[in-house]
Amino acid sequence: MGGESLWSDVYPTSSHHRCSRRFVIVDADGRIIALFAGQPEDAQDWPEVTLQASAALSQAHAQCTFVQARLEHARGNYPTLGVGSSFGGGSLRPGPIKNTARNARVLANLCRHPAIRRIAGFGSVMLATYAPRVHLKMKKRLRLLYERYPTLQVNFNNSIYPAAHFNFGPNSVCFEHTDFANDPVNWCHVTALGSYDPTKGGHIILLDLRTAVEFPPGASIFIPSGVARHANTTIQPGETRMAFTQFCAGGLLRWVDAGFQTLKEFGQRDPQRRADFDAQLDEKTRTSVRYFSRWDELLEDLREVAKPNPFFPDLPDL
Repeated sequence: MGGESLWSDVYPTSSHHRCSRRFVIVDADGRIIALFAGQPEDAQDWPEVTLQASAALSQAHAQCTFVQARLEHARGNYPTLGVGSSFGGGSLRPGPIKNTARNARVLANLCRHPAIRRIAGFGSVMLATYAPRVHLKMKKRLRLLYERYPTLQVNFNNSIYPAAHFNFGPNSVCFEHTDFANDPVNWCHVTALGSYDPTKGGHIILLDLRTAVEFPPGASIFIPSGVARHANTTIQPGETRMAFTQFCAGGLLRWVDAGFQTLKEFGQRDPQRRADFDAQLDEKTRTSVRYFSRWDELLEDLREVAKPNPFFPDLPDL
């Protein structure tokens, strides 16, 4: 993710936490690189929201059909479907995540479900609150993308994330992995659902940080899943675990940065600009951690992004 801070410099290590209470993980320079948001602090009905969302996923699971690649995959052995806008895998331009007509209808209904909408909105607010630079980067580029391609699907009108995955369970336990297609300078929003004892299983494990966190149903976490190795511990027999995730494919943002074209087309049409673009990549990679706000500067960053024309001297492309 960059040369200014390394995962090995993150504190704490070899630790165990509970996600029922909100806390952040910072690197050696004080940058917030992960958020364990728990649940909305003022939502007394959140247990009911969790139950309703879990029931909605169970109902949708029964209505969907799954090809083998959506049942056994790199993340685990559980049924999963995605919805929203993405780019990659040989596509020539951004477009909707592909689904059968039947599955697309079921997923559209899921995205309209009040409980799922509340979880999605909570995720977007937490991203804007604890990672305002990341949120601003995504907002600026997605605004340009949607203006260029107004037919691109938006899952939720209360969430900035362009895509989501539903992990239907009944045993959605992830293998160790990174979501390499996701924008590396971004947080993936994950909410656990289902019915299981979080003190005995279902923990989220951040392997590079040597950290395990109890992850109860209804709680949300935010991690840079494109670069952070993560997994879950198993749950007990007879329990169920599902998950709802929101994310942003890195290809969407690169498409905008390359002038609404693939990097290959960029090089063919303007070799010099492509060469200049490539020459800046090492520096952009080295400084990419600057998108994550420092804990002691978070309020200052929030004030800046609230301005009509926010400006960050250390990130001129923001």
